Amino acid sequence: MCFSATASFTTALVLVPVGAYCVRKAARLEKAYWLFALIPLMFGIQQFFEGIVWLGLAADNSMAILIAGRGFIFFSHLFWLVWIPLCCYAVEDSATKRSLYFFLAILGTVHGLLMYVPLLINEDWLVVKISDYSIKYKLTLFHEETLPLKIRNLIYGIVVLVPLLSSSDRYIRVFGAMIVFSLVMTSLLFDHVFVSVWCFFAAVLSFYILIMIVRKVMITEVKYMK
Repeated sequence: MCFSATASFTTALVLVPVGAYCVRKAARLEKAYWLFALIPLMFGIQQFFEGIVWLGLAADNSMAILIAGRGFIFFSHLFWLVWIPLCCYAVEDSATKRSLYFFLAILGTVHGLLMYVPLLINEDWLVVKISDYSIKYKLTLFHEETLPLKIRNLIYGIVVLVPLLSSSDRYIRVFGAMIVFSLVMTSLLFDHVFVSVWCFFAAVLSFYILIMIVRKVMITEVKYMK
């Protein structure tokens, strides 16, 4: 599979209006679903940043690579760690699960800030290059010696996947299963460029949010008609 600036910009070009449409549709549901409705739009912005990274690498523009790379990593290493559990928290009815998701959102915030903020201070802690037609992000983390990679990945997986897979909403659980499948496939086939490829696959899968929102709107409208 070949990734490129065209693939990233095309994905962004499609996802941003899809996200805007989801938000408009979600207005007919409980406002809590607006958080989920924004997911495609946010993935679109993230893919736009990666498109800029591609262009920066092609032009050997270190400033563009740094700024856009930080933009992309903001989403991959901080934003999703906070946003996903909050999305699930907002639509959950179970008090126990809401407490769990709120805790995971806090954990995700702390974990994400520890990974991301140092990259804003140390320019050389983020190295971006092309590897096998994909972008490889190499990060230096100030706590990597005290917190092994496996533990960091485990925390990330728990924060992002547990809320999706345990949600009381069937549509959200399906989305979570899709994300897990993309994670497994990326680990098996693109482990050396995992961050970029998994985010790309997750962005494409966020089209499912459109299906989820539209179907829920239809169900709501049928109820009002009765």
